[in-house]
Amino acid sequence: MRRCVATTALCALAFGAAAFAAEEEIEKTPAGLEFEAVTAACEDVVAPNVVRVKILGECALIGVQPMTRDDPYYREAYEFVRSLAYGRDVRVEVCPNMPVNEKGQNRAVIYYFEGGKWVNLSVDLINAGLAKVADVPGCHVPTKAWLEYEKAARKARRGLWAEFVERSGPTTDKPDISDFD
Repeated sequence: MRRCVATTALCALAFGAAAFAAEEEIEKTPAGLEFEAVTAACEDVVAPNVVRVKILGECALIGVQPMTRDDPYYREAYEFVRSLAYGRDVRVEVCPNMPVNEKGQNRAVIYYFEGGKWVNLSVDLINAGLAKVADVPGCHVPTKAWLEYEKAARKARRGLWAEFVERSGPTTDKPDISDFD
């Protein structure tokens, strides 16, 4: 019995070490493209959709429509991102398909560490009702799928959707870009 417990503990330790080592290796996108995630400190929040990360510089959040200071909920969105990322280590996955936007910023999926796991900042911002989805065809991340989070925020009247009056129902049960026009 002792041997069985010891063997189980050693196996768990070995699998844990293998999982940790795998996190540092090169990963693949759903399309099979290779990319290397970088973990570094978030030095500044420039806008709700742009953070400055040590080593990489400015990184624009993939899947989030840019906001101007005049947009409703800009301040709330800015504070939300700041509370989750500023001064903390973040995990950055720069898009291998389109790594830079027209402003010269890295296009990236950014994760913050919470509750023992990496959490997608773009998805949390959208789910909180503090951003709209920006689907960019050809990106390594299928951001169109994030419309489900936008739809949930709208239905719950969170953030931007607090005073939103919904038109007639959607044409299908699944989120569709036309549902958000």
